[in-house]
Amino acid sequence: MINYTEILIKVLGAFLILILGLIAGQVVSNIVRKFIKGTEISKTVEDQLKLKVAIERYASATLKYIIYLITVILILGQLGIPTKILQIILIIFLILIVIFIILAFKDWLPNLMAGFYILRTEKVNIGDVIKVKGIKGRVIKINLLETKIETNNNELIFIPNSNITNFEVTKEK
Repeated sequence: MINYTEILIKVLGAFLILILGLIAGQVVSNIVRKFIKGTEISKTVEDQLKLKVAIERYASATLKYIIYLITVILILGQLGIPTKILQIILIIFLILIVIFIILAFKDWLPNLMAGFYILRTEKVNIGDVIKVKGIKGRVIKINLLETKIETNNNELIFIPNSNITNFEVTKEK
């Protein structure tokens, strides 16, 4: 005999999970979008690297759809449908995203963070004469990834920003 009460409870539970998952996905997406927009990362990347990328849109949408996928897995589990394969796919997907991010940004990210630090603190400015790791010259340009200096021999040298924050910098007055 079919137990309709049990089926109704499962369906109502699945519906509740659906509503909560949709709300959670939207709320988390909006919070991430506002946080990234507040830090002005997209504007800074566009100004410094000349790349027009809506980072807040892509990051928030990716996070929202991951939450939706988790919601679908929870709904299927609530309805009694086996979800082991979907859980494995989700875990593999998340691991691949993390590996991709780590490999893509392992050298770029320290320079980017150092660039933000240099631009915000203004400890090194355009026109300053600095010496880093035995290289001395006048700062011509500072962007998020590197600082361009010109030596006395009129050579242009590009110093990764992480070198400026990690090594001793001598600044002449």
